[in-house]
Amino acid sequence: MSLRSCRHTLVCLHLCFGLHGKLPSHSSIRNWLCKCGAYRLEHTENQSSEYVVYVDESISFGSEKILLLLGVSVDAIPKNRSLSHSDMEVLAVEIGNEWRGEQIAKELIKIASETKIKYIVSDEGTNLKKAYKSLNYTHIEDCTHILANHLKRLYHQDADFKLFSNLVGQLRQKWNLSKDNSQYMPPSMRGKMRFANIFPCVNWAKKIVQNWDNLPSCFQEQVLFLKEKEEFIKGLIQVEKVFKMVCQELKTTGFGVLQKKNILNKLLLIESQAGDKLNPKAKVFMENAKLYLNNLENKSKSLKEEFILCSSDIIESYFGKFKTKINPNSRSGLTEFIFTIATFGRAFSIEETQNALENIKCKELKLKKIMKNVA
Repeated sequence: MSLRSCRHTLVCLHLCFGLHGKLPSHSSIRNWLCKCGAYRLEHTENQSSEYVVYVDESISFGSEKILLLLGVSVDAIPKNRSLSHSDMEVLAVEIGNEWRGEQIAKELIKIASETKIKYIVSDEGTNLKKAYKSLNYTHIEDCTHILANHLKRLYHQDADFKLFSNLVGQLRQKWNLSKDNSQYMPPSMRGKMRFANIFPCVNWAKKIVQNWDNLPSCFQEQVLFLKEKEEFIKGLIQVEKVFKMVCQELKTTGFGVLQKKNILNKLLLIESQAGDKLNPKAKVFMENAKLYLNNLENKSKSLKEEFILCSSDIIESYFGKFKTKINPNSRSGLTEFIFTIATFGRAFSIEETQNALENIKCKELKLKKIMKNVA
């Protein structure tokens, strides 16, 4: 809900219930959110339990980037579902023009002075890994990113994959304004993590091949490549099945001995169902997935943990939620509104809200943001 919608909702409530009194403007509601977020970041209590920490940097907003650190207590990790915003604590929100490994390490040292870090979950960014290595923290690689990197190694130099990617792009451009072919247009391909987001296009190709005889001849001529390379498409479908199954299991239930056994059984089932028709690249990808599971098992043993988290979707969802609340065309870059990230998920008590509104001044918010940028 937007800030203006919040005010309109209050207007409706006043009219429905016959209430009287002043109504806050959307600017006042914005200031309250910023105050609450800033207060929560400043008043994080020292934690006695060990924490799993999530680290990631955002895309650029103007010339600035956000470094976000989230944490969840090891004792509070849900075992039967994936993490939600209500499970997380925002440990730090920092701003910088760039985030080198040394800078990220400094922020982790600040966090470690108040919170015991058990291990860190993130993608395989070079700057992130450099920071973890310098501080000797165990790094659990995000399952989506690491499997996407395996996909990249398998298909990056594959001639058929390049032709398929080019075909998708050309058809989207060609059929964008077409009345006749718009219903057949393939999905768009994201530039970021392209290999992890190719599967909607694979499903599109699968439907085209399955319904080939029912398609107009003029359309068949334009996508003849899909029919000629049907075995290549089937191979991608097998890889997709493995990718989605492994990621879904790890994201939903985390990693442990039982989870590994369940995934290996499902991989064996996929292999037996395919039989002699199992694509060589799908076979290699399955072996890569098994190596990743073995790596997770080794790290869980070194941590002396029976259960570990291995998906960074939660921190990416924070960035996604924040981006929906700001103007992407703003030329002012990041403002004090970044403090609202700390308000995501966990509800505020009456006492915490009162303290935030009374102790944090509006004129201090911009100064706090500037000081973060300078630091």
